[in-house]
Amino acid sequence: MNVRRLVIIIVAIAVLVIAGYFVYTQFLAPDAEEAVNAEATAAAPTDVDAISINTGLNVVTAEGLVVPLDDTQLSFPSGGEIVEILVDEGDLVAAGDPLIRLDTTDQELAVEQAKAAVVQAEANIQTAEAGLLAAQAGFTASEVALDTSKAQLALLEAGATPEQIALSESDVAVANAGVTLAAGNRDASLEGATGAVIAAAEAQVSAAQAQYNAAIRTYQPITQDEKADAKDREQAQLQINAALANLNSAQAALDKLLSGPSSGAQVAANSGVDVALNQRDSAQANLDLLLADPLVQQIVVAESAITQAENQLNEAELGVSNAQTTMSQAEAALVEATAQLATAERNLEKRTLTAPFGATVAALPVKEHEVASPAVPVITLGDFSEWRVETVDLTEADVVNIARDFPVELTFDAFPGETVTGRVIDIASSSNLIRGDVTYLTTIVLDDDQSLPLRWGMTAVVTIDTE
Repeated sequence: MNVRRLVIIIVAIAVLVIAGYFVYTQFLAPDAEEAVNAEATAAAPTDVDAISINTGLNVVTAEGLVVPLDDTQLSFPSGGEIVEILVDEGDLVAAGDPLIRLDTTDQELAVEQAKAAVVQAEANIQTAEAGLLAAQAGFTASEVALDTSKAQLALLEAGATPEQIALSESDVAVANAGVTLAAGNRDASLEGATGAVIAAAEAQVSAAQAQYNAAIRTYQPITQDEKADAKDREQAQLQINAALANLNSAQAALDKLLSGPSSGAQVAANSGVDVALNQRDSAQANLDLLLADPLVQQIVVAESAITQAENQLNEAELGVSNAQTTMSQAEAALVEATAQLATAERNLEKRTLTAPFGATVAALPVKEHEVASPAVPVITLGDFSEWRVETVDLTEADVVNIARDFPVELTFDAFPGETVTGRVIDIASSSNLIRGDVTYLTTIVLDDDQSLPLRWGMTAVVTIDTE
């Protein structure tokens, strides 16, 4: 093949490629708007409830059941004796109304114990705070003592000037004032609880004592009655135990107040005075050194004081670290105690069933003093403000013919000759298998002008107009 023929072939291929691209862009390729619309259509989900297929059926018929607007069955998460039923079948209840209560003796005792644990944890934090303050004060005092010892050595080696003496005298005066202030703060902190706080605690003890006495009068005869039911005797003893635990808790709180400040608070208060006294003594010793002629022995003593002060500073730093660890542990214990109290309070709340929405008590299969089992329904609620019908046998061959808002006629076995109108409001996306048939639950809302006395579970024949 010569060069000229090769060039002609290459040019011909190029012309064909350009012509093909022109034809595609002008006549075959979709425009940009169509591409965007196609992408949007592919991304948008299809609302199958709004689509029906004409298969030649003018109407679709199915069986249905009358159901309320909303309904629920309630159960307790944990078992126990039913001590109070607050409603009867047929009662109207509002959202949040209490319905059934279980025995709460153990849960109330757990709440009281958790509260006592929180009080103890808070007291431990106060003690840890006092210890940390004392350790920090000791560290500060050690730093001051070290600086003072270094300053004393420098003064001994350099000799004092009138200005230094005047400044040292001022330091002594300030330190004396600090001792007076620290002593006042200590006396105030060690006075203990006020009379009003103690009186309130005594009132709580009196109230708890009265509750305990009432429990003894009410329940002790039952515990001593050998003819009484064993369960009643057990419950009576639990009531007495709970009242006694409450009395012991109140008495412990009063005893704590009467015992005065904790050892940690006393240590913190006294350490503040000790720090102030050390600062006063250091300032006075500094002044005395300035006023006296330095001796070789005094310089040796000053150098020894620096070494001792450095050792004390290291010990004080370790004390601060230990106090911070104790503080962190006390804070963690308070968090845990608070969480346990919240759990105990939630467990107590769960011993009472409340209505989740406004409804009518439809079924109440339990009685007082029966034992409720965990997760077993004890009450059924239904909102009868509006009736609906749910199909039970609408097959896959029929469901494709209907869509949302299709008109419906309904007849009921309980009311021969009566016809009720409504419309489709929901078609299930997933199927059920009933007697070997694939069915889809369809919900129908009745028109507002219905007056038939319908009841939950009545059967109906549903006729859906597919045209």
